[in-house]
Amino acid sequence: MLVAVVMLPSCLGDNDNITYYDDVAITSFSMGTLNRYVTTTLDGKDTTYKVTFAGSGYKVAIDQVGCRIFNVDSLPVGTDVKHVVCSLSVRNSALTTMKSMTSDSLFSFSSTDSIDFSEPRTIRVFSTDGYHYRDYVVSIAARKYAAGTLLWTAADAAQMPAADAVADSIDVSRLDDDASLLPVTSLAYVSWTTANDVHYALWAGLRAETDTAMTLWRKVSDAGHAGQWTYMTQAEDNLYYLPAMTQLALVYYDGSLLALGSNGTVYQSRDQGITWKTNSKLTMPEGFGGAPLTAVVSDGWIWLKDGLGQVWRGTMNK
Repeated sequence: MLVAVVMLPSCLGDNDNITYYDDVAITSFSMGTLNRYVTTTLDGKDTTYKVTFAGSGYKVAIDQVGCRIFNVDSLPVGTDVKHVVCSLSVRNSALTTMKSMTSDSLFSFSSTDSIDFSEPRTIRVFSTDGYHYRDYVVSIAARKYAAGTLLWTAADAAQMPAADAVADSIDVSRLDDDASLLPVTSLAYVSWTTANDVHYALWAGLRAETDTAMTLWRKVSDAGHAGQWTYMTQAEDNLYYLPAMTQLALVYYDGSLLALGSNGTVYQSRDQGITWKTNSKLTMPEGFGGAPLTAVVSDGWIWLKDGLGQVWRGTMNK
């Protein structure tokens, strides 16, 4: 009897079936609460403050063939990617480890400790049979520039497209005001067509060297009306007029008007030329050499040539 009782647990243990798998994979990956540092300027002083947001709102893709894990949409500018808490799921209870940033050493993955994703990291998952593993390269990307930032890249002057010939001119027989109000120097021109097939044309320039604002004339036409040139009076209460410059280049790009000024400033109008505002996201390229200016929009790029012969192409960061 005593011998039978002693042997019973051993017999029961031998009957337990433990299955070891050689199949291994990460099946899901998500980010937790993230920190973002935002800098604003108030009364001439820069102030930085921290905000938090849910990283789970940003979809993470898993490429099982290429063994890559990455966020589909970039995180906002200022996101702290050096301290990211994330969680994941694995197949068949695989053992999850992470490779060191400085060596091939492995340490246990934790869903409660923050991880530095300032560069791609390698997560290694081991199968339960102990003979197989799989490496995944994880990349967490955050925007370097805010959406709407005008980014410039130096280009070869030979690549710059030719400027279109000016198709419209100010027909003095089709003016809604006195012809003495027409600009005579520092002239610039741009035309564009909106989504509803309304055609706009805008002339800008100076009437005298003492002018403090550019003089603007605009024409609006569609399939049934040729339109006339309208003098855009600078109302005294309009604080956002286009300042006087010895030269500027006008382009219509990404749904708004841009005036690239010889004074090294970019002015933007979202209301078809009525008001003009500066924006810290819109700047001239570094090393800009002043007038004379040439600007062309072609194939989704703004091409700009300055008085030194330097050429850049710019695009609006999405």
